[in-house]
Amino acid sequence: MPILYLTLAFHAVFLAPASYWGQPVGGLLALLIAGGVYGSVLSLSGRIGRSRQVQGTVLAVGQSAPDVVAVRCRLDQRWPGHRPGQFAFVSFADHEGAHPFTIASADRGDRELSFQIKALGDYTRSLATLLAAGQPVRVEGPYGRFDIGRQDRRAQQLWVAGGIGVTPFLAWLESLQARPDDAPAAELHYCTGDRDVDPFVTRIESLCAPLLGIRLQVHGLRQGEELTADQLASGKDRSRPAEVWFCGPQGFAEALRAGLRAAWRGRLTFHQEAFVLR
Repeated sequence: MPILYLTLAFHAVFLAPASYWGQPVGGLLALLIAGGVYGSVLSLSGRIGRSRQVQGTVLAVGQSAPDVVAVRCRLDQRWPGHRPGQFAFVSFADHEGAHPFTIASADRGDRELSFQIKALGDYTRSLATLLAAGQPVRVEGPYGRFDIGRQDRRAQQLWVAGGIGVTPFLAWLESLQARPDDAPAAELHYCTGDRDVDPFVTRIESLCAPLLGIRLQVHGLRQGEELTADQLASGKDRSRPAEVWFCGPQGFAEALRAGLRAAWRGRLTFHQEAFVLR
């Protein structure tokens, strides 16, 4: 895209009528082109995000599930720390480039990060065999505002995790273990393909156990427990404000959002971290 932009900018400069440059439209055009050229040069030189890149080492690699790789890393002293629910761009090999993964652990001040990476493409499917403890890793971030600290405590809290979308909620719940009394009153719905074999069910149940304000419900698709907007709204005061924090498949998000907006009379805020980076 930067190369394409520079090509179009070159044509715009030379093909624009000469009379433009003596008018306000010419000044505006020059300003916009200059800004785009500057951004393109930054991108092509690899300087975007460079100040937020930190080197580290892979500490452990495991298989959480047949299609999920667990990776634990320790970063160097420059890592600024992260808030539960944020993500980072992770690069295990220079030729592959960076991929966005949610940080699945809370910040304990030891610069260790955990990622739960689902096999969704050729690269992520190969990570289980490509990675080993001791390998270098480069992490850029943290980014994102899917942050437990941004909740409106006056609103009803509805948390929905779909599949590997459970990762930010694992970080949220882990961050509350040292201060369980600070846990908000929330309803957490974890939607999975098969609740009987899902390895995250036991983990999320153990994290929720000491947090009395968190009401966990696990929905297994194989068990016929598909979550709908009507179920999510059932038993709630629909005249009161509510916040939905969602992480999961886009189609699932759209269905819940549409159904809730049709049923809810009060203010409804739908938070979703969208990894649409094309």
